[in-house]
Amino acid sequence: MNLALLYVRVSSTEQEKEGYSLDAQEKLGHEYAKRKGLTIAKSWKVSESAWKQERSAFNQLVDYAKRHDEIGHIIFDVTDRMTRNDFDKLKIYTLIREHSKTVHFSRTNKTFNRDSGSDDEFMFDIEVAVAKKMSNDISRKSQMGMLEKAEQGLYPSVAPLGYRNNLVTHLLDVDEATAPHIQRAFTLMVTGRYSLSTLGDLLYQEGLRNKGGNRVGKSTLAYVLSRSIYYGAFIWKRKLYQGSHTPLISKELFDRVQDVLHGRYHPDRRGRSFPFNNLIICGLCGCKVLGELKKRKYHYYHCTFSKGRHNGISYVREDRLAVLFEEPVKTVTLPEDVAELAKDALKEAAGDALKLHDNRLKSLELQQEKANTRLSRLYDAKFDGELTEETFRLKENEYKAQLIEIKSQMDSAKRVNPRFYDDGCQALELSKRLHRMYVKVNYEEKANLLRLIASNYALLDVSLSPTWKRPFDLFVKGPSRPNWLPGQDSNLGHAH
Repeated sequence: MNLALLYVRVSSTEQEKEGYSLDAQEKLGHEYAKRKGLTIAKSWKVSESAWKQERSAFNQLVDYAKRHDEIGHIIFDVTDRMTRNDFDKLKIYTLIREHSKTVHFSRTNKTFNRDSGSDDEFMFDIEVAVAKKMSNDISRKSQMGMLEKAEQGLYPSVAPLGYRNNLVTHLLDVDEATAPHIQRAFTLMVTGRYSLSTLGDLLYQEGLRNKGGNRVGKSTLAYVLSRSIYYGAFIWKRKLYQGSHTPLISKELFDRVQDVLHGRYHPDRRGRSFPFNNLIICGLCGCKVLGELKKRKYHYYHCTFSKGRHNGISYVREDRLAVLFEEPVKTVTLPEDVAELAKDALKEAAGDALKLHDNRLKSLELQQEKANTRLSRLYDAKFDGELTEETFRLKENEYKAQLIEIKSQMDSAKRVNPRFYDDGCQALELSKRLHRMYVKVNYEEKANLLRLIASNYALLDVSLSPTWKRPFDLFVKGPSRPNWLPGQDSNLGHAH
């Protein structure tokens, strides 16, 4: 029986460089077969790890050899190209002892069959053991290298969607093609108006594709939305690390999206049909006031009565509600002379606001230094044997989480808007036109204006009490107040 099977394999690009390329192994195998008077009936040319639980090509070779008694020979390059584990070694022994196959190694010119002596079998076992140890060493060094990268803030794996691996700097670079889609996924999901399915549909229509060029599935989208790597941190070997890559979103946005994903936020999904939904709370019990369709054409708003019904509380029609909203809008619509006075106060306050931001940043830097000191002392205590492994891991994760949170706050503090004064003036200009704008636009646009000036409105009988946003709360109090510092809490003090 002079028919033979040829199996050549590489498991890394490094082996290609070291002379173990598939083409080199294949050429050597054919030359060996010619010298030995063997005819290659079938060959396998694959790239796979010898440690994979299911080596599909290797298993195909074994099954094929078992089913073809006319084939008496199997050619490998060297022992570790055949196997680096005992499980596959036993399969080779079965082919040799039960199916009378002869195994050849073309590079070393060795053979092994059931007539081989105990010394040959011993050497064969030794060579497999050496190959196994080399594989273990390579794996261990690889794991150590990846852990070292993680400690340096370098993500030690394949870049997630929205990033790409930089092979020169070893950093994650923002993928300009997909990163905007990832950012949009978070900003849409946080509204609570999208399921994973509908969000996936929209993102697909807008051009988001996975790395294979296909649609991003629901499970993948859920995984993306739950990954801390997008706000600048990542988990490796169950430990949290601060990454050195550019975040795509803020930690605040990430945390809010987790609330949506885990059912801790329940928006009204009919909000697109009822524009004033999620704007109003009941003045008696604090429950939401939501819209309801009556007689298939009239929109009414009423308390959800989640804490019990209220006697004598009637429903409010949408057109009537739009009129009630006019009063709060008028309240923050400033006369020309008042707006000009406010601009003067804003100019002085802008400088004070910047000082507050500087002080906040310095305070955060001190907190960061303290947390780093605690972490350093923790490592010393661990090395001195003063802590158990469990205590060390708990405290290490606690301090690292503190550092990540501090960094997130520092990033926020650094985002001081250089156009603080100009943007404040624009808000004042807007305040002069608010009421005129409100009466001209449709209900959806009215709702957008109302959300701009207040976070919610408490409805009691026929009056609305707004919870004003900055700087509109200051317009209500008046620009002459000495503690008027619009930058302290206002969105005007941060980059949008």
